[in-house]
Amino acid sequence: MSLLLNGITPIKPTEDPESVLRCILNIFPDCDHQVKDSSIEFSTSDLDKFTELLYDQQIRDTAVMVLGKGLKDDSTFFYLNKQAAFMVKINFSDGVSNLGDLEINVVKGAIGLIENITPKVD
Repeated sequence: MSLLLNGITPIKPTEDPESVLRCILNIFPDCDHQVKDSSIEFSTSDLDKFTELLYDQQIRDTAVMVLGKGLKDDSTFFYLNKQAAFMVKINFSDGVSNLGDLEINVVKGAIGLIENITPKVD
């Protein structure tokens, strides 16, 4: 499956940039990232940890719903709560939390990702 994910998250003045980076790396450990003055941009084609967490937390149905909601062609977007990511947890959000969220754009391979995480009915 060919997949490409891009993301960005703000660094609030009260936050330590290393802690914000840790949030990203907890979910996307092999991402390329660039720390800027007030944000961190990242990209990856490896969603193994993300997928593993969806299985471990048993929230694949929720993930399919959230990813499907933003689906257009073979791309989608969603938000992850930064505080949950710091605790190595997936928590989808509406993108308006006080600390800012991880804004995720799957720019290629969204349909395959959704198919991969969709629970199978026996």
